[in-house]
This record gives sequence, structure tokens and C-alpha cells, in this order.
Amino acid sequence: MLNRFRSSTRGKGTSIVVWALLGLLIVGLTGLGLGGAVSSLSTQNVATVGSEKVAREDYVRQLLRQIDSLAQRTGQRFTMQQARSFGLDQQVLGQMLTRAALDGEVDDLGLSVPDEMVRDALIDNPAFQGLANGFDAQSYEFFLDRQGLSAKDYEEEVRADLSRALVEVAVAGGVAMPPAMADALLAWQNESRSFATLQLSPRALEQPVPAPTDAQVQAFYEAREELYTRPETRVVSHATLTPAMLAGTVEISEDALRAAYDARSDRYSMPERRIVDLIAFESAEAAQAAREAIDAGESSFDALAEQRGLTADDLSLGAIGRGALSAEAREAVFGADGPGVVGPVDSDLGPALYRVNAILAARETPFEQARDELRAELAAAKAQDGIAEWYEPVQDLLAAGATLEEIAEETALEFGETGLTDQPGEGLAGDTAFRDEAFAAEPGEPRDLIELSGGGIAVLRVERIEPPALRPLDEVRAQVEADWREAEVQARLTARAEELKALLDEGQTLAKVSDDSGLGIARFGPLTRADEPAAGLPADLLQQVFALDEGDSAVIAEPGSVYLVQVTDVTAADPDADSYAQQREALQRQLQGALSSDLFDAYARMLIDGKPISVNQTLIDETLAQYP
Repeated sequence: MLNRFRSSTRGKGTSIVVWALLGLLIVGLTGLGLGGAVSSLSTQNVATVGSEKVAREDYVRQLLRQIDSLAQRTGQRFTMQQARSFGLDQQVLGQMLTRAALDGEVDDLGLSVPDEMVRDALIDNPAFQGLANGFDAQSYEFFLDRQGLSAKDYEEEVRADLSRALVEVAVAGGVAMPPAMADALLAWQNESRSFATLQLSPRALEQPVPAPTDAQVQAFYEAREELYTRPETRVVSHATLTPAMLAGTVEISEDALRAAYDARSDRYSMPERRIVDLIAFESAEAAQAAREAIDAGESSFDALAEQRGLTADDLSLGAIGRGALSAEAREAVFGADGPGVVGPVDSDLGPALYRVNAILAARETPFEQARDELRAELAAAKAQDGIAEWYEPVQDLLAAGATLEEIAEETALEFGETGLTDQPGEGLAGDTAFRDEAFAAEPGEPRDLIELSGGGIAVLRVERIEPPALRPLDEVRAQVEADWREAEVQARLTARAEELKALLDEGQTLAKVSDDSGLGIARFGPLTRADEPAAGLPADLLQQVFALDEGDSAVIAEPGSVYLVQVTDVTAADPDADSYAQQREALQRQLQGALSSDLFDAYARMLIDGKPISVNQTLIDETLAQYP
């Protein structure tokens, strides 16, 4: 039916509308090579939605596509087991169930798209474009072969996608998010506030906090027993061998150290680099005019960047060496005696001005300075090889029934004991493999030899599991006394801050309160809700500031300090600001997209809930087990 289109070189036209309707449902999948992986599957159904079926080969093909797409985005290949651990198999199954429900609705409504729409969609699929920017029949045939599909099957798949897209547009395309919603959100987002603080530290207390009495210590201890309760602890005996245990006995020759130093020249010999920004221009004349304006003091590099809407990230080339620049740019940038603007010179982006921000001098680490680091590195590697030599002997001893103590006597492994809680600790207590093995073991249960996450090998035995227990006061008295003092300081600082706040509430100015109390005023803002508070301020301070009206104050505490905060100015969002219209348009698009998506999701869920669903999980598990 559609054979005549495959040799077509027709340009774009109504296809733009088709792609908009699809919402990119049709994706270029060239290069996935799924045909051989799927074509051998017999036609069985992994699920049904009403009378619509989800074929096993369709489900597997879509899952493999998703795995390949994930690999392309992350640059990492994933096994089927990894993909299933991410829940990708269930995600794809949900998509296939939704698609089946929509197919049923399309059939019930009697919808279908004409051959011309299928033709347009295929011609304009970027995966099938040739060098002349037209449809390339050879690319299309190659794609079908890689997918293990016939032209008829794929074209029917495209027709189904387009038909489902018609339903999506009908459901979600006729509603619009009121512009007032974007205005309200922007008013909230762009509102800014200025505020001032008085910080009360322990130095603000008129009297130092005395040492607690025995009664106070006892009361504090009894009121906070959870702080002084030893968590459940697994007492684990072990025989271990780690690279650090062997490294001290490993001999590394001078020649080996010299060879390692030479092989790591990029680490120990760093050429001069310069931290550079760049602005490219449309012509050499424009670049020269900009340089002359800078030289005349009529403009600046930053002003030029602002005029072009460039951010610091847009400008920055980072710390670069000579090899990162063209010959002309290299001569200009590295020929500069110090920071400043150079150029114009030709760059990969056209005529450009460069700004040298800093010069990072060449750094050479002599062999003598690198010796210890190299020795430790090579010794660790050699020690790891030495550990491998003990693997089989230890396995043989375990098979013969040897205890940990006997293994430690007859091998290089050392015997020890470690307590493990639910919180990782230092050394073996923080080694993931050791912890996993210990928490999987029952007391007294023999365990196999394991490889440690940090390198090395170990055999362990859980001796006992000690339940949580309150540690005696005598054992934790020093900690209790320190905790009591910290809490008492915090309480006194908060009380003092509340006294000062009361003065503000009575009408005194922050300046007078500052003078009378001897506390300095720090001023901040204007800041929006999206800004970060200044370094040193509580992380949630801005959230509390935006809960206050202009002139209001609040006491905000964090460990070791208490802040008295007063809002000094509230500035509403400016709808006449240059960036407001652009923000409003972008936000309106986001809101519209979210509304359309929510409506369609609700519609699809209604279709699925209204139909009987059957999933053959056994068939899915058996099928996916065939894939590595």
C-alpha cells in the first residue's frame, strides 16, 4: 500500500503537524540491532487488556529499546538483570498496558489515520534522512532489517502510534492553563525580601554556664536515654588479609619507581595553564569595535557578555593549556604578560576576544618528592597480587573444616574481632562486603571466604548478637555533661533572643536593640525564595523569612547559635522587568504541558481501570532470563 513512498524525496510540509501530534512518539531507533534478539521468540502474550493483547516479542523489543536508550544517555551498558533491578521491565510493561488500552479505545471509536499521514511521518523521521536531507530508502530498509520487522508491520505500528496520538490530542489538547496561574507563581517566585540579623553566640551570655550538678546530670541522662543506648551489636570474629597488611613487606626497586614516575608524567609534570573566558563575534569588524570600546573605557568584557545574554558558564573555557587553542589564539592568550583582554583573534567559533583571568604556573614534582607516593601505590598493587596467592590455600583449609583461629595460625591472615552496628564504622566495620556477609550470617554459622570491598580477603564468624542496652551513667558521664551544657547554652541564648524580640515588638528599632545589647547587625538581600542564604546562616532561614511580613521578627536557632531576624523590606515581583515576559512564557508552557500530561494520564488510567487485565509474569520472567 505504501510502497510508492519509499523512493520519495518529498520535502517537509504537513509533516511538522504530524510530529507535533505524535509528541515524538515515533523515535529514530537506528543502530539498536534488536531484530536477531527478538525474532526468534514465538508469538505469545505477556498481558491482555480487555480484548487487546501485548505480544511477547513486542514487549521484549520495547524493553531492549529502553535499555539501549538508557545506555546512550548514561554512556554505560546495562545487563537485563540490572535493568530489572531499576524497575525498567515493570515500567515498560505499564507503558505497554496503557498502549493496549488506548488501542482498544481507538478501535471502539473507529479511528484510523490515512496512508498519507503514515507516509508523512515516515518521510520526516530523522532516522530515515539521507545526505540530501530527503527520505532515503536504503536507510529505511537497513532500519527494518536491524529491527527484524517487515515494512508492513512497521508501517502499521506507525499508524497505531498516530491513531493513539489523535486520542491524546482530543483528550488533552482542548484545555488551557489559565494565565493567572503563571502570574501567581511568578509573583511568589520573584518576590524578594531584605532582612537583618543579630547573632547570639555563647559569648553573648552575661554569665558563663556553670558545670551541671549531679542531680542535673542524672535528670538529663534519664530524660534522653535513647542518646546513650548502645545499638544492637554483632560481635564478629574474623581472619583477614588486606593490602595494607602486606604493603610494608613488599620490596619495590628503584628502577620500578623510576619507570612509574615516567609513566605518570601527566600527574607530576603540569604545563602552564591559563583561566580564560571567550566572547565570539559575527565578524572581525564587530570584534575589533568591541575591543576598541573596551580600550576606550566605554564598555567592558562583562558588559559585552551581559548585552549578549551570556552567563559566566557561557564565557568560561576553564583552565586550559596551549594545546586547547588555535595557533593565533595561543600566541595571544599565552603571550599576555598577565590578566586582561586580548584579541581579536580567530577561534573555532569565529573572531573572538579572550580574557585571561589568571595564570597557573607550570608545576613540576621532582622524583624525590613523588617517591613515597609511588612506592605506596606500587606496593598496594603488588600486595594485592600477594593476597591472591593465599586464596586457594585458605579455601582448602575451610573445606577441611579449619577454624578461623587455625587459619590465622597457618596462613598470612590475621585473627581479630569487630563489633558491627547499623551504622558503618572505620576499617572492616565500614567495608560493604564484610558488613553484608556479617549481617547475612547467623551466630556460629560457617561462612565462605569473601573478597573485601576495600581489597583483601576475609573469613568471618558471628559470635553473638548483643541487644540494645542503656550504657551506665558512669561510662557516659563526660558525654552527658557536654550534652547538658550544650542544651543549657542553647536554652539561655534562645531566652535572651526572645527578650530582644519583645523589645522589637514593643516598637524599639533594631539599631537601638543592637546598640543596647552590643550585638552587631548583619544585613542581607534582596533575596528570592530560590536564592541560597549567606554562608554561615541556618539552611532554613530564608524559608522562615518569607513567612514574615515587613517589620516582623523571629527567633531562629541552630546548634551553637541563635539568630534574631527582622524583615526590613518586601519587594513584589516586577511584571515590567525585562526577563518577566520570557519567564512567564516558559512557565506557561510548563504548566500547560503538565496539565495536558495529567489529563491524559487520568484518561489512560480510567481506560485501564475499566478493562480486565491479565499479566503472565511467569512468561515474562522466563523470557527475560534468556537475555544477559
